[in-house]
Amino acid sequence: MNLSKSQRIVRALQTLEQFKLFPSPSGDLASHVLTGVQVTAATGTHGENGFVSLKFPGGMDFEVEGIQYLQLQIAESAAHEVHLEVGSKSPIAARSRELLESLSKSFEL
Repeated sequence: MNLSKSQRIVRALQTLEQFKLFPSPSGDLASHVLTGVQVTAATGTHGENGFVSLKFPGGMDFEVEGIQYLQLQIAESAAHEVHLEVGSKSPIAARSRELLESLSKSFEL
C-alpha cells in the first residue's frame, strides 16, 4: 500500500515520545499526550501535499503543513529528552529530578 506524504508524517509523529503513549492500532492517528490534539492525515490533494489535520479537545480543528508541524514536535521531543536526561545538569533537569523525588516520597510511588 502506498502511503500519502500526510500519512507518512503521521507515522513519523507516532515515534516521538509525546505521541507514543496513545498508539493507534490502524496507524492513522497520532494523539499528543500533553495537549490531547489528535493528528490525522489530510485527504485528497492536501494529503498528497503533506498537510495534516489537527483536532483539539473542544472541537477546534484545522489543517497545517505537516513538515512544519513535525519539525515543531521534534523540537519539543528533543527538549524533553535533554531536560529529563539522567545526569543532565540543566536547571530544568535538576528541578525535574527534585520534583520526581519529592512526589515519589509523598505519594509512595
